[in-house]
Amino acid sequence: MKTDIFYEKLPKESEFSINVLEVEVPCLDIPWHYHPETEIIYVEKGTGSRYVGDHSGSFGTGDIGMIGPNLPHVWKSDPFYSKNITGLTVRVLVIHFNDEIFKNALAILPEMEGINQLLFESQFGIKFTGYAQARIELQMKAIIRTTGIEKLLRLIDMLDFMSKANEKQLLASTGYSKIRKSADFDRFDKAHRYMIDNFQRNITLEKVSDIVGMTETSFCRYFKKHTKKSFHSVLNEIRVGHACKLLLENKMNISGICYESGFNNVSNFNEQFKRIKGISPSQYIRNR
Repeated sequence: MKTDIFYEKLPKESEFSINVLEVEVPCLDIPWHYHPETEIIYVEKGTGSRYVGDHSGSFGTGDIGMIGPNLPHVWKSDPFYSKNITGLTVRVLVIHFNDEIFKNALAILPEMEGINQLLFESQFGIKFTGYAQARIELQMKAIIRTTGIEKLLRLIDMLDFMSKANEKQLLASTGYSKIRKSADFDRFDKAHRYMIDNFQRNITLEKVSDIVGMTETSFCRYFKKHTKKSFHSVLNEIRVGHACKLLLENKMNISGICYESGFNNVSNFNEQFKRIKGISPSQYIRNR
């Protein structure tokens, strides 16, 4: 399986610095990718899994995320979307813009302090929830309907609101951001991407080490140095993130979710889930 990260050169909307897309497709199947533009994505309809750097989580209708420049990410539709069921589609609104339009003269204005901080935080990826989510949805739809200077002004207004919103959370870890800026990031990313694509299967340390061209001992040392976590710890975090999504959907029992998430026995699943989430799978369901 090809697991190399994909650089995406985005199409430009005529001559403007802000690119907007309205996409309705049977299934989101864009590969793990990055691009120099900042991205804001609103899922108007659809469900699936979201991967941003070393973050893994689920998305549903109404999900809004902001992805900074060159931060690897992907929104993957749930498997049943690939069955071409009549009337079943995913619809997303996407805005891309280059941070350069807010630098130089604009950057030094005191009014830009909040937006500058927001753009800095976007290097980790940001998820918006609650009232902020609803407000940003309306602002994005307004931006898509406008042209020219009004589009830019509405974008600035939306970014200003986003910078002041309390209902947001950073997605990727600070450790991942540091790895991304290192000279050998491609090696780490190749291993991480393979884990994301294959976590439901039996992933061996031997296989991942071979993919990145290292011995098992060297790879374990390398991975721990960059993430402060073991290879298996990160793999279990990806699996537990998927399990959380299945638990919330409430369509399978805990035993079924255990195996669907890549664990080979319920006891280990419960142990890893509690280590990562602080509660058992059954308590997670009750709390949510």
